[in-house]
Amino acid sequence: MKLSKLALAGAIAGLLSAGTAYAQSGPGRPATAQQTALEYNSYYAQDDAQAGAKERGVEGEPEAAASPGAAAPAAADTPEPMPGAGTLLNPCCCLGEQWKLFDNPNLKCNNINIAGWLAQSYTWNTSSPADRFNGPVTWTDRSNEYQVNQAYIFAEKTTNTGGCGTDFGWRADVLFGTDYRFNTQSGLETRGPIEFQNPVISQQRFYGTAFTQFYGEVAVDDLKIKVGRWYAPVGYEVVPTTGNFFPNLPYTFQYGEPFTMTGVLASYQLNEDVTIGGGVNHGWDNFDNVANSHMGGVATYTEKFKDGASLAIASTFGQEPNAQQVAGEAKGVTSFRYLQTNAYSRPLKRISDNLNYVAQSDFGTQTDAFAGHSAKWYGLNQYLFYKVSDCMTYGVRAEWFRDQDGYRVGGFLGTTDTGSLRGLSTARYGYPGSFYEITFGANYKFSANTTIRPYVRFDWFSGDSPAANLKPFDDGTGNSQTLLGFDLVTIF
Repeated sequence: MKLSKLALAGAIAGLLSAGTAYAQSGPGRPATAQQTALEYNSYYAQDDAQAGAKERGVEGEPEAAASPGAAAPAAADTPEPMPGAGTLLNPCCCLGEQWKLFDNPNLKCNNINIAGWLAQSYTWNTSSPADRFNGPVTWTDRSNEYQVNQAYIFAEKTTNTGGCGTDFGWRADVLFGTDYRFNTQSGLETRGPIEFQNPVISQQRFYGTAFTQFYGEVAVDDLKIKVGRWYAPVGYEVVPTTGNFFPNLPYTFQYGEPFTMTGVLASYQLNEDVTIGGGVNHGWDNFDNVANSHMGGVATYTEKFKDGASLAIASTFGQEPNAQQVAGEAKGVTSFRYLQTNAYSRPLKRISDNLNYVAQSDFGTQTDAFAGHSAKWYGLNQYLFYKVSDCMTYGVRAEWFRDQDGYRVGGFLGTTDTGSLRGLSTARYGYPGSFYEITFGANYKFSANTTIRPYVRFDWFSGDSPAANLKPFDDGTGNSQTLLGFDLVTIF
């Protein structure tokens, strides 16, 4: 065991230090070449291949059609590293051609795209907690264990009017793997019409299926309207792992924001640089009237600036369940919840053409979250990305997330029918204080379809423990932890 842990640590360290410091001479990548998945660029200042990624919920989809509001290709503003600037493992950075499993001329003729990916990971927790959970860190939540996080497939027909005319489209996404536990909607997969009743499936601790998106869309000139279930257009990171740089997620994403919504969402492109949006929904991660019978709202604003910077502001508001449980009822009392997220990105050209900075802030509040007591949560995430070449990019994320009243962060998912924990014990809940994490990582491409993402993550907590005196990490005994891990993502 010690040898395997040392080997894992050595492999991660080697990949994190594998980028060469020079760029070989030669022509830059042709402007017509599309970026592949997992190639970093801002969600709100994207090239044509990635345009609308935040709205559609996945970045850099192969062969995806650009939306009418697509930003100009990043290559027009920022010189890209030479394609020959590789790594010690691939000094020539020869990615080859990207292949697709569903590459059918009839699909292309009808503007239909079917694609997906397989993401599998391993995380080593240096504390080796007895319960095998990485505290409140989610998705890569199992310590010293292999996980198939996402076996993901989607099909879509995008709309594109070019600013004039009418078009119709749709999209459907299915996620299988350990990440499904965090992406179910109340009243749909959870206690809903498509809940799996087969004990072989429903009683599994970690693996299952979630139907994360299914909606129809109509576009009229510069207006788009989608109806159905869609990814919440808030924050910087997204549910599909191919839309994120790191395999693991910040606290702001898991505990501060909704994942999916069901309802109607509209977006309107005011001009070349500004898009506004808004809609009504059934609340955070909720499908029917059982858990929440109230209607909520969402509003968005995005703007691109001449220097390559971009700003996205999103807010959600409405009645949401709180911690006041009514005796004998299956749902809690609701009260008003408000969340605002701001994401700002810009290239740091004065330092390097290959360096990009991102900052995201969150502020959330809910009245009467507890009996006679409101709750607040807020935080700041900052990112730096340095692209060495088409094969290698380095990144760092620093996060501060404050759960001021101990309302958001802690135990999740409960148990199976046989009593086995599906997630962190609910006894580990209620931590008024601040959570911090710093993650160092890299994205290294073996080919146009395969990427490995090694990382080192440091977590610590400053605040009060709940009444049971169980701390957030190391099976309830620690206020900090160190994670070393990687995942391998293959798109198809």
